[in-house]
Amino acid sequence: MRNHYPKIYHFLIYLLNGLKKLFTPYSIYITDTLGGSFKEYLSNPENKDRVTQLIQDLDPESQKIINIVLERIKAYPDEKNKHWISRRKPVAGGLLPVEGRQMKKEIENYLSAAPKEYKHAFKHLDESVFYFYHGLRMLPQGVKDYIKGKDFVDIGAYTGDSAIALQEFGFRKIFSIEMSHKSIEKYRKNMTRLGISDKRYVLINACIGETDTMDPVKIADTGSAGLSMLRDRGKYDKILVQQKTVDTLVREYHIDPRFIKADIEGNALDFVRGAVNTLKTHRPVISIAIYHNPRELFEVKPFLESFLSDYTFFIRKLSAGIKNNLCHSDIFLLGIPSESGSLKNVF
Repeated sequence: MRNHYPKIYHFLIYLLNGLKKLFTPYSIYITDTLGGSFKEYLSNPENKDRVTQLIQDLDPESQKIINIVLERIKAYPDEKNKHWISRRKPVAGGLLPVEGRQMKKEIENYLSAAPKEYKHAFKHLDESVFYFYHGLRMLPQGVKDYIKGKDFVDIGAYTGDSAIALQEFGFRKIFSIEMSHKSIEKYRKNMTRLGISDKRYVLINACIGETDTMDPVKIADTGSAGLSMLRDRGKYDKILVQQKTVDTLVREYHIDPRFIKADIEGNALDFVRGAVNTLKTHRPVISIAIYHNPRELFEVKPFLESFLSDYTFFIRKLSAGIKNNLCHSDIFLLGIPSESGSLKNVF
């Protein structure tokens, strides 16, 4: 039906999603299955300075986002203890601008106007990808000129959504790193369906590690966007995937990265630890998902600051959702090198 009667198919999907929203219990919770509990992490005396280190030198909006996320971590249960709550109850910490009604409508209208080929290729057009472009949407033209004509390293490529959505930024080539065999197969199919030449991208099957000496990883290949080395879902074919650092992959594939996006379900700290030489040498614009676990949220930025000079870091929430774990999801750390131009219109 999807291929032969697309309008009927999408209407039925819209109808089913509406019914699902109507009858599904409303819940808000904090993810604790991808590397530990935020509450337990913050209650550990050894981490007493982590919040201060994170917000240091951040702009006011970034600080506000962190403070609201901290309020939600305190107010809402961990995933293992989640329960129903009233939709009428005010959201802990208040709403961020991106979560307001006007912004939600703007995002909805923008995504509804996306090419129909995108809607056929993907069940869901992710806001962080197809609206915010992993943060590139909010950056000035000078930064976009800085990354144009260079390589895009897409870490956690899934089925090609980022590679497809970010074509307009004029990258020389896209290097897509993905550990799921199922996702890689769908990636190739999506590129073929959309008429994108295989000369425009390179697919790399690897797990991103902090060193190259670690053993290959055996994981259940769910083929889902939430596939993680930190979570084993069991009832799927097991695959063995080599762990490699970004530094090694950049060297082996002769990559000249000017934009690196990493959304790897809890392993952002491993990524940055294994990318020190790449980040120091190529000085790319970086966009890192840091919301999956407390070590991502609190330790990635201070680590980057320990060796990257003349970078501006800021934090943004790249989605409008609140329900379930969306209250703290899609929190991205963006890092911009000073030579890419002024950021005065961003803050």
